[in-house]
Amino acid sequence: MNRPSHQEQSRTFLAQASEELGKDDLRQASEKGWGAASQMVKAVADARGWEHHRHPSLFKVVRQVAEEASDRELRLMFDAAGELHSNFYDGHLDAEDVRVRLSDVANFIDKMNAILNES
Repeated sequence: MNRPSHQEQSRTFLAQASEELGKDDLRQASEKGWGAASQMVKAVADARGWEHHRHPSLFKVVRQVAEEASDRELRLMFDAAGELHSNFYDGHLDAEDVRVRLSDVANFIDKMNAILNES
């Protein structure tokens, strides 16, 4: 059985996040948003041969890519994904907060995808 690539899984999770938001399941929308962002980070890390199997290493990968690209927004957008991950456990964000952060995640994925395609 073939597993989807990290890049494919990222897009799948992003679509699922939108569906969950539409159903007003903010916790599931949040976790799918986090999953979408983290899978894209793993795709970039794989392409560069970087470690990405632990939670802190994802933030390190984003920091490295943001520095290389001179794009501070990457870190801020990934922080929004991290906030979504926290929301899965705490339920502290309302629908508008989740929607805005999912938009940040979509932009993050687009930017990381462009970086991946440049590699």
